[in-house]
Amino acid sequence: MKVSSLVILGPQGSGKDTQAELLGKKFGLIVIGAGNELREIAKTDTKLGKKVNQTINVEGRLVEPELIVEVIENRLSKISLDQSIVVHGFPRSLRQYELMKDSWTRLDRQNYKVIFIDLPEEEALKRIAGRRRVDDHPEALKKRFELFNSETMPVVKQLENEKKLIRIDGSPSIEKVHEEIVKKLGFK
Repeated sequence: MKVSSLVILGPQGSGKDTQAELLGKKFGLIVIGAGNELREIAKTDTKLGKKVNQTINVEGRLVEPELIVEVIENRLSKISLDQSIVVHGFPRSLRQYELMKDSWTRLDRQNYKVIFIDLPEEEALKRIAGRRRVDDHPEALKKRFELFNSETMPVVKQLENEKKLIRIDGSPSIEKVHEEIVKKLGFK
């Protein structure tokens, strides 16, 4: 494998988590979900844990870019460079991406590729309708799609300009999308 670090981006319903898990199992990658990392660290009695807990659980706010980057960096600093990783759900904004680039350079993880699972909003909504999550009500979904389009799509464009992006059609089955990712990454 040529790439030691992968990032998976895509709108909700595109299968980011699923594809990260499949890649993790098939190629022995450590799977890091931004949301999971925030929830886990918020449970710890550390300075960073208390800060995250205060932000998300007490104040009910989204974490600022510096804080999510600190959480991801904290996790990555504990993983050997010999171990390949796949991160999903991060970066979600240009500010997060700029901070990520600095952080990953410090951690010697600057050799990364980003998989963008491209899925039309209508198709994503159909998939979401079947998964029954508490936060999947229409108003929340509309807001998340608006945020994705205004915050994350500029990151996708930036990554494309930097030749770090691999665009995948997210419409086919989970298996077909997985095959396409493996093929485009050149994994064996």
